[in-house]
Amino acid sequence: MKCQKCGTECPDGNLFCEACGAELETPVLPDNIDDKGRVKKVKRPRPAKAAKARPEKAAPAKERRVLTPEEREKRAAKVKAVFIGIGVIAVVVLVVVISHIIEQSKGLSAAQSIPLGRNVPYAASETGLEFNEKSANGLINSICDFDYICISEDTVKVNGSEQPRWAIMLTVDGEDIITAVEYYDFQQLKLNWKGRLMSEMLTQDSLEYGMSIRNVNKTLGLKPYYVRRSVSNDSLYCYRYYCSDPEEGYDRVFNYYVEFSDIELAVKGVRSSEVNYANAIFNAGPTSMATPVNISNEEEVPDENANNEDGEGEDGADEDGGNEDGENTEE
Repeated sequence: MKCQKCGTECPDGNLFCEACGAELETPVLPDNIDDKGRVKKVKRPRPAKAAKARPEKAAPAKERRVLTPEEREKRAAKVKAVFIGIGVIAVVVLVVVISHIIEQSKGLSAAQSIPLGRNVPYAASETGLEFNEKSANGLINSICDFDYICISEDTVKVNGSEQPRWAIMLTVDGEDIITAVEYYDFQQLKLNWKGRLMSEMLTQDSLEYGMSIRNVNKTLGLKPYYVRRSVSNDSLYCYRYYCSDPEEGYDRVFNYYVEFSDIELAVKGVRSSEVNYANAIFNAGPTSMATPVNISNEEEVPDENANNEDGEGEDGADEDGGNEDGENTEE
């Protein structure tokens, strides 16, 4: 460092000249040089971080309006009316279903409770049914021979025609004593006059000897369309069904009969007959082609009594002659 006054060279860092004592001027150093001549380390500024986008705050929920007592009462009344309406509809449906079940079972239970060997007035008083010599339904009158009949007030449509839900026919002897009771359940033909569709024909192997009627219904998956009771202490149950014949290309309709002993309370035999629509769709008796089938695995025996002189199917016959079902159908 050189003194500006006397020109003497002085060591760096002196504040005064050693020769003349004049104050030495300190040189101005750059910003990046320190007083010792060293380069200062410059810190590079870090790039600013991008500010994170903050989600906008949801708008504050609107304040819920408090209902007045009058409004609360109106709302409660509406809710109550809705529940009452639903309850009324449920009750009506339940009543209809129950009445339907009762009406459907009324006929069969009445037919099974009619005492054989007693007169018609006694049977009417015991069952509460009204028996007449003829029905207002001409088709029902032609199903079979009978002396007295009672039909239900409710009706069902069978093959497009209006028919009673059920019918009970009585056969009496010369002294007006009941000898046979026949019951028809037309409800079983409501969906189809052919009965219920089965995958295959019912045979002698479909049932076993000694089965109860309840087990018969469960095994077949059917309900009887026709029931006949007589003083012989035997009952006949008829089940209507049909199955498709792929070879012939049409449906074959059958009446499947179960002979039941009222004393042993067990099945004693079965038989089957094919129904011909041209004869009668309500026919519960075997046609001329009927062939009894014994479940005891005996050989099949043609039913000779099922043929009349004209070769037409009958719905049963009386005591003087006819088939084993005791029924008779007029075309």
